[in-house]
Amino acid sequence: MSTDTVDSTGQPPEVPGPFGAPVPSQEAGATLRADTLNLFDSTVVAVSSVAPAYTLAATMAVLFATAGVAYAGPAVIWISFVPVLFIAIAYFQLNRRDPDCGASYSWLSKLVSPYVGWFNGWVQVATSIIFCISAPLVAGAYTLQFAQERNWVSSATANDLGYQAIIAACWLALITMICIWGIRWTTNFQWVLLIIEYVAVIGFSVWGIIKVAVQHPAGSQGFHFSWLNPFSIGSFAALSAGLVLGVFFYWGWDTAANLNEESKNSTKTPGHAGIIAMFLLLLVFAINIIAAQMLLPEKAWTSHSSTILLYFAQRAAGSWAGYVMLIAVLSSTVATTQTTLLPAARITLSMARDKVFPSVFATIQGKLKTPAVGTLILAFIALFGILLATQVASIDTLLNNLILSIGVLIAFYYGATGVTCAWAYRKVAFQSMRFFFTGILLPLVGGIVLLLVMADVIKTGGWSGSYADIIALLLGIPLVILARLTTKGSFFKVKPIAYTEIGE
Repeated sequence: MSTDTVDSTGQPPEVPGPFGAPVPSQEAGATLRADTLNLFDSTVVAVSSVAPAYTLAATMAVLFATAGVAYAGPAVIWISFVPVLFIAIAYFQLNRRDPDCGASYSWLSKLVSPYVGWFNGWVQVATSIIFCISAPLVAGAYTLQFAQERNWVSSATANDLGYQAIIAACWLALITMICIWGIRWTTNFQWVLLIIEYVAVIGFSVWGIIKVAVQHPAGSQGFHFSWLNPFSIGSFAALSAGLVLGVFFYWGWDTAANLNEESKNSTKTPGHAGIIAMFLLLLVFAINIIAAQMLLPEKAWTSHSSTILLYFAQRAAGSWAGYVMLIAVLSSTVATTQTTLLPAARITLSMARDKVFPSVFATIQGKLKTPAVGTLILAFIALFGILLATQVASIDTLLNNLILSIGVLIAFYYGATGVTCAWAYRKVAFQSMRFFFTGILLPLVGGIVLLLVMADVIKTGGWSGSYADIIALLLGIPLVILARLTTKGSFFKVKPIAYTEIGE
């Protein structure tokens, strides 16, 4: 353990056990495969976790409508980038002191309250499960759509929810198997998927901009700086709703932090990867949305809302481009499902290691060095959710509601982490002016903004629009009480700490 991870309690550099208590090395259990991921690997995983092609396909038309004024999407993208970047900085500051695969769950438990940490861990796991239900369904739908385009299946088959669920289950099974097989296999798989989607999204975006500049197709328009103006957003309610969607756009970069125990230079690499990923994602999202707004007439955003990214590719380069973008969205969906299941298994591993979650989740497969059992359990829960989703009348409505719900829950645990970073370093806030900004002010501002946005969206949506978020948050209260009553260890009895050193 480096000096960066030693806290004010003066723990000796021994093998960390539950809640950071030192455990003799001969008693330490199996561990994840350490020193496997370098900065490039971690950045690939962070960017792939966000899955730009999937995110754009699922929410670009919703963002266009939500902003309150047409063509305000780019403004929402860069505005939402700012607070999430501040949270990425908070993750860097916290991870360099305590690289635990539980990440936000572990940090809040040690720095704020064990109860708050457990609740935060529950929110993250619940968010991941909800996404692992919705994303495979999208993958199933796109797989059948591709098969229909190739005349392999009929239109009725492609639109049948039952068949979509079967294909979704198959994708989930493949993803789960790769996650269990090892972190190296998972990362290599992510490289392939990332290359496919980035070449497609960036390539067609640049192509579309050039086409508008050279050919001026009917219905197209030149770039307007007003698209970047935050004051063009219709109202504060529209801004809040747009920010929640924006948070969903960027969600996933923190997977790198959950893989810190498997990373080289675990105190620095995951944090750097998250920050680098944020800037790469801003570039990809901005260039694609600007290109789409330049090329597509306004009426296309409503008439092709469910397939807007595919329609954009066809308008940019021809009908063949739709096939390429279809494959890109499919690969992106598979990638983000895998990198959502991946951190969820490690959060539950950390919680089980602290003896506040069923011990089966702490099982690490010996040769593969992965939380195989926990990964399987989470996958089966997601599979059950996929089967339940087949009973919903409108899958499009379900997926849109899930996306908005996920955005609210992400805003909660991102916001809580930002505030925690400022609180953790309060005793050393003024040791360095640079650190005051990067370790205190920016994380605090980002955290407060996201928590306010979360509260405003729930208030505006009411029960009918926010029931999934309200249920997920309220359910955490009896669950944390149950965890307290059934925990025999010292987790809930340990007092929070504050950092008295900035570190390297």
